[in-house]
Amino acid sequence: MSVQTQAPNKAFSGYYHRDVPEEDAELTHVGPGTPCGEYLRRFWHPVFWSSELKDLPKRIRILGEDLVIFRDGRGEIGLLALHCSHRGTSLEYGMVEGHGIRCCYHGWLYDVDGRLLEAPGEPPDSTLSERIVHGAYPTLDYHGLVFAYMGPPESRPDFPIYDSFELPGYHLAPSSRPKRDELSIDSANWLQLAENNIDVVHAVFLHYPEVARAVLAQHRPSANSDLSMDDYFNRGLPGWDAALARVRDEFQHEIIEWQESPLGVLATEARPSGDLVWVRLTDYILPNVSQFPPHRYEKAAEEVEFEPPDMTGWTVPIDDTHTIDFSFRHVRDGDSPVWSGAFAQAGNVKINRGVLRSNASLERSYEERQRQPGDYEAQQSQRAIAVHAAEHLGSTDRGVVLVRKMIREGIRAVQAGREPLRPTAGTDGRVATYCRNTILNVPSTNGGSARREQLRSTMRGIADAVLRKG
Repeated sequence: MSVQTQAPNKAFSGYYHRDVPEEDAELTHVGPGTPCGEYLRRFWHPVFWSSELKDLPKRIRILGEDLVIFRDGRGEIGLLALHCSHRGTSLEYGMVEGHGIRCCYHGWLYDVDGRLLEAPGEPPDSTLSERIVHGAYPTLDYHGLVFAYMGPPESRPDFPIYDSFELPGYHLAPSSRPKRDELSIDSANWLQLAENNIDVVHAVFLHYPEVARAVLAQHRPSANSDLSMDDYFNRGLPGWDAALARVRDEFQHEIIEWQESPLGVLATEARPSGDLVWVRLTDYILPNVSQFPPHRYEKAAEEVEFEPPDMTGWTVPIDDTHTIDFSFRHVRDGDSPVWSGAFAQAGNVKINRGVLRSNASLERSYEERQRQPGDYEAQQSQRAIAVHAAEHLGSTDRGVVLVRKMIREGIRAVQAGREPLRPTAGTDGRVATYCRNTILNVPSTNGGSARREQLRSTMRGIADAVLRKG
């Protein structure tokens, strides 16, 4: 008698759902020589914070490679293979000097480009330094973030300067390194974190109910041992149900679409607020860059022709199961960047949304994270590497599908010996981007489906105009 291997579509069929398929290695594995790893190495990535490079070298891991980063006395930044070419001692214990870094073991001195400048233990007539070149990668210090190119030297592209980086009246503020290293590293594959940025629907159902979850916590026995399950089911849940119903109802009035753009994928959203229509455009820039406009127009109050991005972020693989984020805030001149996130409050309940949308969530207890999960909990718990073959995608996953498709196309282009799609600068040397908020007065003549089509038409018109202009 054979055991059924295909899961039946019926209740209590867990027995047939036990086997977990393999992850999509083509999209998720990033080490040297892997298809995705070679693709990602055709781009510049942020790898460290400029302000952290002082007298001591720093050991880092990027794209599955162990490296050392330092700034020498000339101000040059070196990114070198971690282990000395002589006997393998880690250069994290080396001496940062006026010109390069010196290994602690036998004094070999390397320049930032990997050339061996000195091997002081060798005879005066030794030609060793002429024959040894240590592994090194080019770097660029840009507005406080150190970027590196880790691909073939002959394929190195120009560093892309996005038009959003040089907007009149704004300046860039880099994210800073957290005081605890574990708060800067995600224990998950890079792709599930990166594609979350184009999944605008998750914001509706994970983030919008944050206050409602906090209010519900006031009725949970897990938060207060004096409470009973009666408090939870009969006093807390009715308020939660009502709040979630409002979120669902508001979402039904929203229009969301995704399309390919010259940069990667563009997410477009339209939401009504009386006669006003808020249109929000979010960039996903291949392979791992996202630009977000501010998200403060849930209830639009006045027309806004153009509001620039609030943040540009990079999701950088450390290895297959660890990831690190770097970002710029786009700050109006005269203002200070706010990294802690906005606070939401209802009655005596106050929420730091910045904690719920970052690794700072780890500072909370496990039960707190269960009661109020954020991005960290939702993304890390997909497994160390999310298994695409086990997913059941819907129409609102269109952005995720497009990102995976375009990354796969880039991977296969590199495998075939071609260059992948990269941002292209215009005649002014800047790469056009599309991220923005726009709020227009579009009086409704009819409700229902007619209003939805009016929203859709307005949204598409703005997106088309922005894409043509870019």
